[in-house]
Parts: sequence; C-alpha cells; structure tokens
Amino acid sequence: MGMTYLFLILAVFSVVVKSQLKPQVSMAPTFKQVYSGDTIILSCDNSTGKVKWFFNTTEDQNQANKTWSIGAVSAKNSGSYQCENNGQKSDNFIITVLEYLPPATLSLKSGEPVINIDGSVVLELLVEEKSLFGWCCWVYKGGKVHRIKLKKSLTTNQVLTFQPYKLKDNIAIYWCSDETNLRSTPLTIKTSDRIVLMMILPGPALLGEKLNLRCVVLGTDRISRTIFYKDKQTIKDSSSSSYVIDNVTESDQGKYSCQATYTRSDKGKPNTVNSTQQELIVSAPPMKAVLSESAGLSCSCSSCPNGAFYHWYYKQPDHQWLSKGTHKSYTDVMSAGSYACRAVWKNGRSALSNIHYYDVDTPEINVLLITIGVIILGAVLVIGAIFMYCKRRTGEEAIYQDMPLMTVKSQDGGDGGTRSSTKNMVPRERESTTP
Repeated sequence: MGMTYLFLILAVFSVVVKSQLKPQVSMAPTFKQVYSGDTIILSCDNSTGKVKWFFNTTEDQNQANKTWSIGAVSAKNSGSYQCENNGQKSDNFIITVLEYLPPATLSLKSGEPVINIDGSVVLELLVEEKSLFGWCCWVYKGGKVHRIKLKKSLTTNQVLTFQPYKLKDNIAIYWCSDETNLRSTPLTIKTSDRIVLMMILPGPALLGEKLNLRCVVLGTDRISRTIFYKDKQTIKDSSSSSYVIDNVTESDQGKYSCQATYTRSDKGKPNTVNSTQQELIVSAPPMKAVLSESAGLSCSCSSCPNGAFYHWYYKQPDHQWLSKGTHKSYTDVMSAGSYACRAVWKNGRSALSNIHYYDVDTPEINVLLITIGVIILGAVLVIGAIFMYCKRRTGEEAIYQDMPLMTVKSQDGGDGGTRSSTKNMVPRERESTTP
C-alpha cells in the first residue's frame, strides 16, 4: 500500500513539473540547414492539450495540435515560430529557408512514391562535386529519426544505390548527409493498404511545371475506367489512368485520390476499388539556371554565388539525365536528345535550367537529301548531254545515207567507185602517149 501511494505521488509530481515546464519548439527531420522544397514538422515539446502556434508573432488559427507540418517550404516560410501551452509561450525558433537546392540528390532508382505496407524501394544518392566517403543516410518515420548505415566500400564513387528496410509506417522521409552537414534533397515515400494506389510525387510540384498523376492497380494494367478526385470532387472520368496538369498553379494543391475499374484477365470479372487520398504540395521553384542558345549553348545564373561551376546534363527520351561535364559553354559533340544545365557550388545547387531539344537527325537528313538531289541532277544532265550527242550523230549519218547512189563503170571496163551524181563527176585526165 505504501509503495502504491509513493508511485501515485511521483506520478502527480511528474505531471505538475511537466505542466510547469516552458514549452519548446523542435523540428524534424533534424536539418541543420533548410532548403527550398523541404518538408518540416514542428513540435511543441513539454505541452499537453490544446496548443497555439505563432508565426512572426501572429497566431495561425488553423493550427491547434502539438505538431505543425509544413510541406515544401520556400522563402515565405522564413521567420520565427512559437508555440503556447497553458498560458506559457516558447522561445522563438528561427527558420531561414535557403532559396536553392542541397548539393546532393536523393532519388528513386526503382519503385514508386506510394507503396503497400511492408514494401520497399531502391534509392540512389548522387554527389557531383566529390566522392560519397563519409556520407550516411537517415529516415524520419514514426516520429523518430533512424540512421541508415552505408557500406564504406560503396562510398568511393559519386553515385550510390541502396535499399532501405521495409516500410510499415504511413509516411517516411529519407535524406543523406556527410560529416560537415552537407546533405541531399529529402525524398518522401508513403504507404497504403489498398490495391489501387494514387501515385503522387515524392516531393513538391513546382509552379509552372507539367505534372502527370497516375492511378495504379497492383498486378494488372487492365484498367477500363478511372475517376480522379481532388478534395473528394470529381475532376476526370475516362478510360485513361493518368491525369495531366500542363501548368501547375497554387490552386492545384490539395488531396487527390482515384477510383479504378479493372480486371485480372480478358474474361475476368470487373472490380471497382478506391485509393486512399494523397496530398499534393505545390511550391515555388528554387533558384534556377538559364540555358542560352544565342551563340551555341551557354549556362548562367545571375542570383547564384560567385565562383559557381556549371554542370551540363543530357538525356534521351524515357531515360535519366546523364552528366556531360563542367563548362560554362557546352563544347562537346551533340547527339540527338535533351540538354540542360545548372550551377553548383559547395553547399548548394540551382534548379535545372530550361531544356534545349536537339534533333541531329533532321539536319543530317536534309544534307543527305540535298547531296542525293545534286547527284541525281548531275546524272540527269550527263545522261541528257550523252543523249543529245548521240542523237546529233545519228541524224548526220542518216542524211548522208539517204542520198541516191549510182554505180559507174570505169572507162577501162573495171568497176568504178560510187558517185553521188554523174553530172558532178570530175573528168579524169587521160594519159597521153607518144607514137
């Protein structure tokens, strides 16, 4: 009885102490620097019950929970954050959003941004300026940050492919960093327990860009009808399993889902299943490089730091971007495909520039056609000249042969030669004899 009473006193004391502790704002994932497009989750620690949130001293009436999730931050999210609980306010928590991208890229090598529970994906880490030695990766899930250890033997190159553990949580945010706190772009993977999945980007959609949303049925592509919803309102009903937004605007932000009617075989019974909702976040594009085509291809970025290097990239249709060297101007031989560039410096990168499409086949075909045309024209002229020459010679011989011929006897009784006319014969002078 005494021990029970003691535990009760300690519990009450713990609650009283906790209620008297000053609220404190913390951030997850634990980024040392916040870049444009990052998703961050603020937490009001040492709080119970209802919480008030303030941004630059102004209360946000839409936030009342202990946590505040801010998707795809941009420069407008820079400022001071506070939370209030039980009449106590936290200290200011300052966030400065850098208007460019981290120096490394974490992307999906294989798999989808939305997977089934207990599924997994393959991720690829790329660092352009140096090797991956000293890098490790992290995942935020279930409210905690976990470290993903990478084999040292695999970190000698600039590219590393790895597969995280199977995902059981609803959402996971992956990123990588090195010993000096340089890091990669974050990548968000979501899970669903449905067979029909609404495929959303693993990051924010950028204003002004083209976006393709897909409705996927696991195990089959025999989809006869698809209905897309935005905030539970129908936006498309057709046989196509994709929904294309040509120019992303802020109004496209929202929660998307889809309904698919499908079969497993030609004679299978149709099934109709709804996906879960997935949130699409729209963000302003970060600092962007500019590709100029005025005098060859050149790259520039007026708002980037001095001393930035310019990296070039090339890709063929349905392929990934490949690095094509570091130059301010592109000087290599060009192949058919798409070209782009970006500025890169120690702790950041610009967004990829506008894309230049180069079709090498068309000029070559034009040159080939012109060459063939010249050859054919030359051959026609030569054949025509030969034909005219032959025709002229044939005409001359015909005129000569059409004249009447006469056979004459020589005066000495032998056969004479041919003459065209006896009137025109030149009399042959007789030989004189001396008696």
